[in-house]
Amino acid sequence: MKKTLIVIVVLLMAAVIGLQLFLAYGLTDSMRQLVLPMAKDRWNLDVTLERVSVNLLGGSLSIHGVHVINPPGFDDQSMITMKRFKLTIGLLALFRGGIAEIEKATIRDASLSVVRNREGVLNIEPALEAIHTAMSNAPAAAPGAAGPATPGDATPHVRRIPDIAIRQIEVKTLLQYVDHKISEPPFRLGLDIQVRLKDITNYGRDDVMSGTINLLGHILTTDRKCAFDLNGRIAPIKDPSRLSFDLTGSIQTIDFNNFQDLAKRCGFEKGQISGTMTLYCEQGVFDPEKSVLHLTFNKVKLTKEQQEQFSGIPFPETFKALVPVKGTLTNPEIDIREALMKTLASKDTFDAIIKGVLEAQGRSADSQTKSNAPNADSSGKGKPDQPLDIKDTLGGLLGKPE
Repeated sequence: MKKTLIVIVVLLMAAVIGLQLFLAYGLTDSMRQLVLPMAKDRWNLDVTLERVSVNLLGGSLSIHGVHVINPPGFDDQSMITMKRFKLTIGLLALFRGGIAEIEKATIRDASLSVVRNREGVLNIEPALEAIHTAMSNAPAAAPGAAGPATPGDATPHVRRIPDIAIRQIEVKTLLQYVDHKISEPPFRLGLDIQVRLKDITNYGRDDVMSGTINLLGHILTTDRKCAFDLNGRIAPIKDPSRLSFDLTGSIQTIDFNNFQDLAKRCGFEKGQISGTMTLYCEQGVFDPEKSVLHLTFNKVKLTKEQQEQFSGIPFPETFKALVPVKGTLTNPEIDIREALMKTLASKDTFDAIIKGVLEAQGRSADSQTKSNAPNADSSGKGKPDQPLDIKDTLGGLLGKPE
């Protein structure tokens, strides 16, 4: 009996060691030969990796050296690179049925390049579509299929990915955004981002914010201060392109000198911007009533073209503006110029502009009302008074006055 038990234990140990060796070394070849070609054929995702390993005793999966190449039609080669992606599942969770619960997911030394071409197409759209198909409740349509399934079809809708709960996610990545559509040469923005999420699932009610999110980062300039900090809640992630979340946070002072091309497109020669933000997104669509940027502009100077448009209005050096966020996650709409026009048309800003016009002409509001003599100068005598030329000013601000 003892010999039999010893033999069984030795065989089990050999099986575990052999499985561990396969998972540590053979899994990489299996991924390269089976999974990656399937991703290429089905979703046109060209992916390479260096190594995949699994630690049975530690209950973890690690993927090293991931490289996702941009789809055809984009100049930049890389879309995603990750030096290491690690899932810590826990040994007990490997033998537990039902929901796949992951203790921690960590992504380190990663970079994401988001590119919008001249036609307005994003390079990440094929990847989002692939994730959407994989996470969809409906099976993927076979090539050449006639159309979507009908209620009478015998094939049931089967979830392609099991229910997953990730208790903690940490991501540190560099985000490079390039937009060929809004300007030429293209607008470029680099961000160093850290994301922490808790209690993230891919199941549950879409309207219940069951997870939490903290996002902070800074713009890749010589100033390494935190440029933004967002905190809030997030609903179950069933489709990354149709997220539901609510976030609040702040934007630290950003100098327009770091974004000269974009600032000039908005009509600014120089200045600074700071403020707070509230973002509310439901199923991938921003609610413009709740999603607002509360921006403060300081030491602003307009471009020459913008000054001519406002017909010499002494633009306030410091002012605030409410900028609604519209559109979708993949195509957000933020119209700063429209928000500025509404701000300039407000009573407080309008009064400040009129006061500036008066002061620019060597007057004050009081002297204008007290000194109305036709042949008086600013001291009440001498030089004839010229009428206040405000028609062009109002025209530049509001259009042609009635």
